[in-house]
Amino acid sequence: MMKKYIYILIALITAIVSIQSVYAETDYTIVRSLGLPVLDIYTINNEEPTCDFVFAPEGAFGIGTTNKNKVPGRVVLREKETVIFDSGDYLKDQSGMTIKIRGNTSAYYSSKKPYKIKLEKKNDMLGRQDSMYYDKNWILIDSGGDELKAMIGLKMNEIMGLGHWTPAYTFVNLFINNNYRGVYMLLESIKRNKDCRLDVDKQTGYIFECDAYWWNEATYFSTHSNRKFTFKYPDEEDITQDQIDYITEAVNDMETAINNGTYPEYIDTTSFASWILAHDILGTNDSGGSNIYLTKYDNTPESKITMSTLWDFGSIMQSNNRFSRIHTDSFFYYGELFNSSNTSFSELYRSMWKQKGNIIIDSLIAFLTDFSTSETASAINQSRPYDNMRWNYEGSTVQQNIDEAINWLSDRKVWMNDIANNISETKYHTTDSKVYNLAGNTVKGATYKKGIYIKNKKKFVIK
Repeated sequence: MMKKYIYILIALITAIVSIQSVYAETDYTIVRSLGLPVLDIYTINNEEPTCDFVFAPEGAFGIGTTNKNKVPGRVVLREKETVIFDSGDYLKDQSGMTIKIRGNTSAYYSSKKPYKIKLEKKNDMLGRQDSMYYDKNWILIDSGGDELKAMIGLKMNEIMGLGHWTPAYTFVNLFINNNYRGVYMLLESIKRNKDCRLDVDKQTGYIFECDAYWWNEATYFSTHSNRKFTFKYPDEEDITQDQIDYITEAVNDMETAINNGTYPEYIDTTSFASWILAHDILGTNDSGGSNIYLTKYDNTPESKITMSTLWDFGSIMQSNNRFSRIHTDSFFYYGELFNSSNTSFSELYRSMWKQKGNIIIDSLIAFLTDFSTSETASAINQSRPYDNMRWNYEGSTVQQNIDEAINWLSDRKVWMNDIANNISETKYHTTDSKVYNLAGNTVKGATYKKGIYIKNKKKFVIK
């Protein structure tokens, strides 16, 4: 009798395993039919990318990743039955890839991890059939269940021309070792590449970041104001002490110039104004984590420090009826620039909004309207239920996301125009019953009533 029950138990287990296998196979087949390209990653021995987390020391903030294992394997991108890219099996320096978890606080709070892929041999994972796009470094990101945020931010970068380069991307359904991971954006990473990414001089150029997570990096530098910067180029393992000393001095000179009003000699003011205007229009609610990348083309005096490509859009469309958080936050230099005795920066910012602001927002809205009827939008929408089920997300449609974004941008346009139309030379009011200056400081004693106000010999017109 006992033997009979054992046979029955074995049969049940076999049936369950068989059903699970069929479900997994069916799930893969269904996902492949949804319209998005499918990115398959197969790691050696089915090893998973993992990491540990470390909390910021006193005086800093954030949650960093550490002990990230670099898992070797193979990556294949397919669109329906067509192979767009195949790295081949892992063979160090010849073929295959490694994958690891990337990000910091976002990686801590989300079960759906972002990843970095490094190819063993340069290639274009997006399959553009042109060697100019070849690189080893690629990124897989998720914007908290709303993939469109990153798309909107990158479109903004394209419009503003920041960094003279906008990362190319495609949306994919990701599988790791045949396990479905959801909808991701596969895109180019922030990196020096004279042909297709950020073009700084190979010998004497710099790409660096004002970095809230400096404390989790082996190499960083600190300025006179105690702001911390880390390096994207040269690589951490390649940079020399002379190079660190040079860029530290260059940024310290920039700080001094911002404080004494001679900053146009040291910074590309157009890129600085474009960067903050982009975030103000997008209503970014992050500051320290907003990935503030800067470049210096080379180490000559003629090379100015320039704001680079926009990155990290997880908190856009959250600063309602106020500027982006970084506009006034002391983490970076915008408060000093707007407050400078040299008003050329604030005048440039104001002029840029008046000349381009409405056009920028109209372009973003038109882009989203066109995207809503695209095959990609339809494919993402069909994939959403599987992504939501995989990560226990609350459901929303792509059209709902687009409608929300368009409505937000339309309201933003009204608010920004209201600010611009009520500016004298340096002052404006907002709709939250207070009067502010361009530095974001409240003008005490002013109330939101129609009329003319005089404060510190400045006139405020509230209509």
